[in-house]
This record gives sequence, structure tokens and C-alpha cells, in this order.
Amino acid sequence: MNRRCALSAIGAISAWIALAGQGSDRQWKRGAGGDLLIHFNGQDLGSGEIAQMLAEQLRKGLPDSGARVARETNAARLAGVLGTAQPGFAVMAYDIALQMYRGEGSFKAAGPIDLRVLVENYKYQLLCRSDFGRDQAYLVVEALMKNAELLKLTVPATSGDGIPPHPGALAFVKASGIGNK
Repeated sequence: MNRRCALSAIGAISAWIALAGQGSDRQWKRGAGGDLLIHFNGQDLGSGEIAQMLAEQLRKGLPDSGARVARETNAARLAGVLGTAQPGFAVMAYDIALQMYRGEGSFKAAGPIDLRVLVENYKYQLLCRSDFGRDQAYLVVEALMKNAELLKLTVPATSGDGIPPHPGALAFVKASGIGNK
């Protein structure tokens, strides 16, 4: 009888340790670059307001991210920042983001930038580079979707002819079972 209790206790402890270890993968790991930056086009004041609200939401949901807003003087400067290997996000209007993604219009000289959508609303998209980590993207989307109604946020299911959703955002949709568009 004591042997059965001891084996049950060991099994329960082993399961608890295994589950506790899995939970650590869902924590924000700050990169070498420091705080998580959300860049916006200084010529589009609406994007600045949205960026500030997203940063506040991320600081609540992912306090270790140190999320903060960075104003870029114009869309070309924003493209320059996104074109580097620095991790970070950008809030942009759909039309500007699509031109940047395709390397069209005023972004023709810089060429296309491989972007992915994390969340979007009726006017703006929160974008990152395609090489942004899947697990970190998942955490960002999870934190933002906790209060999605505030900004009417959704996670795009497909790109159609636009910018594709980030795989981390799609993984969040699949795991949470939320509806998307």
C-alpha cells in the first residue's frame, strides 16, 4: 500500500514539474536590443495614438517587454528602421504598409520589405519583419487580444493579395479558437 502511494506521489510530482517547465516557454524573453519598440509614422497622428494604446496594452500583458513607442519622422524613415535586422513593430495604415511590403511608390528605391501582420483594425496594421520569432509574436498577439474590443483588433486569417499574417499570430488564433476575418 505504501509503495502505491509513493509511486502515485512521484507520478504527480513528475507531471507537475513537466507542466511547470512548459509554462516557462510562454514568458517574454527580452532580447539584446532592450525594450520592445513600436514605431509609427510621425506624419500620421492616428498611427501614433494607436501605437501608444498598443504599447500600454503590451506593458500590462507583457511587463518584461518594456514596450514603448518610437516616433519616426516619415514613412521612408519607418521603412529604413524596418529594413534593418532590429526587432520591433510598426503601426501603419494599410495602403502605406502594402506599398512598403511590395516596394512600390515612394519605397521603390528601398525595395520590398518582408513584413508580417500581427493584428489589425479597420485602418491600421501592427507589423513586424517576417523573421520575428514565432513564440514572441504569439505572446504579443495574446497580450493584445485580451482587450481586442478597445481598438477593434482582429488577427487576419489570410493575406489575400496583402501582407501575410505572422505564423505566431496564426498559432494564437488556432490555439485560442477565436474567430478571425
